Amino acid sequence: MTLSPSSNHPDLLDRIQTFDAETQRGLTAFTRELFAQEDEVLAHVRRRTRELGMPEIQIRPEEGKILYFLARMIGARHILEVGTLAGYSTIWLARALPDDGSVVTLEVEPAHARVAREHFALAGLNGRVEIVEGSAHETLPVLARREPFDMMFIDADKAGYPAYLAWALENLPNGALIVAHNAFRGGDLISNTPDEAVLATRELLNAMARDERLLSTIIPVGDGFAVGMIQRGVGTP
Repeated sequence: MTLSPSSNHPDLLDRIQTFDAETQRGLTAFTRELFAQEDEVLAHVRRRTRELGMPEIQIRPEEGKILYFLARMIGARHILEVGTLAGYSTIWLARALPDDGSVVTLEVEPAHARVAREHFALAGLNGRVEIVEGSAHETLPVLARREPFDMMFIDADKAGYPAYLAWALENLPNGALIVAHNAFRGGDLISNTPDEAVLATRELLNAMARDERLLSTIIPVGDGFAVGMIQRGVGTP
């Protein structure tokens, strides 16, 4: 991936903060202990995901707290999630909502949806979370007729990211947040031999950076969150 001349300026590169692996792990542990402690439910969901042999690709605790923070910050009442897995991120999101709030989460794998339902029941969230099974490419058009969502969290097949963003821009109201996980692709984002997932992620990021309907940035926590607020008619700096 080629950086722009301004991004390559030595003065800017000298200001990039990096840590050795041991320090990074220590800082992450410090952050989790102070700001993102898991309760028994979240810890159980994470452990059970491993025990069941499900992919351990859910967000980390500090990333969950970021989602919780963002949802609370904008006063979200209705959240759409693309990619449920075992429901770990869904629980963080649902807990950020008021009593009359709701999360609709989309999951393509029936087995994952079944496990997630068990976890939502354990968390006492059955009345607040709705799982919609099937491909998001097929279920999103149906959801366009639902009450507008204040926030959309995307953490699913990376090849679908550009299409999910396009849907969000057409269907979410002004002020809504779009959050996409794995913006850094584990460092592969800047690889010289990108795979399909990296290419799709780059497409998403380029669209979020350049679309005048969005005010966007990357929050460099964990594997990176691409975050955009819809601001049609406002323009971006």
